[in-house]
Amino acid sequence: MQLIYIHGLNSSHLAEKGQLLKSFCEKNFPDIQVHCPNLNHAPDKVVQILTDLIAKDAQTGLVGSSLGGYFATLLANQYDCKTVLINPSTNPGESLTRFYDGDVNALADDFVLYTTPLGWQITKADLDWLKTHRPKVAIHADKFLVLLKTGDEVLDYRKAVDFYSQNQHQSHLVIEDGGDHNMSDFATKLEQVIAFLFGKMLS
Repeated sequence: MQLIYIHGLNSSHLAEKGQLLKSFCEKNFPDIQVHCPNLNHAPDKVVQILTDLIAKDAQTGLVGSSLGGYFATLLANQYDCKTVLINPSTNPGESLTRFYDGDVNALADDFVLYTTPLGWQITKADLDWLKTHRPKVAIHADKFLVLLKTGDEVLDYRKAVDFYSQNQHQSHLVIEDGGDHNMSDFATKLEQVIAFLFGKMLS
């Protein structure tokens, strides 16, 4: 079985939450292989990287943080994986327009709005891709655990609540007061994450 950690916008394969999951599983559940790929690429390449990883093991759990939550939802809808989301972005094609103070729609496709620390140059074409491929709903909603902090200073947690509570598509929501976008207390949630994804508990 394997866990794929999908990092957020300004992060990388060395993301703290991904490393915490890797260390936790190595110590307590060595049969769970944790992958933390570097996803500082255009979104179509990100999807290909994650698709190739998912194909390696039928027992795959996904953990997505922020922008990684968008990609995790996209892939979970297609492959029916159990998924944990951490302060997820539900509409990055819209939220990432914050990097340009003007009419984004008037930009050329190759216009670079922002460059991540590891070199992904986010273009207008990337925003269009994210908008076009945005999931309408979490199809297998009961297989999603969504961890949210009301103190998220980057994304409005209420948008995630609305998205993962649509009609009959109700995910498992854990909403905690305060906190931050990074979910600095994630180390306290490792056992909960593994229990949800794989049904494993510390003895």
